[in-house]
Amino acid sequence: MANYLELKAQAESLAAQAEEARLAELQAVLDEVRARVIEYGLTVEQVFGEEASSDEEEEIAVAQESVRNPVAVKTALSPAAEWPFPTGSRP
Repeated sequence: MANYLELKAQAESLAAQAEEARLAELQAVLDEVRARVIEYGLTVEQVFGEEASSDEEEEIAVAQESVRNPVAVKTALSPAAEWPFPTGSRP
């Protein structure tokens, strides 16, 4: 049976592989979505809801920017990535 450190290394490796796969598939997904939006003449309101406000449009822009420039992968395998303190450590 593998020990904790071995399992932790495997989990980190799998998280990195999953992120690589997500990024590899991302462009294909974006191309598909864009093609469908053009094909059906969809509007922002139709895609994101009639009540899409400027705040929601700003959130969408921020989300798109984070896809272009990922900062940290937040996963169940890396819960410290979600901790809000700059040290990354928990008290």
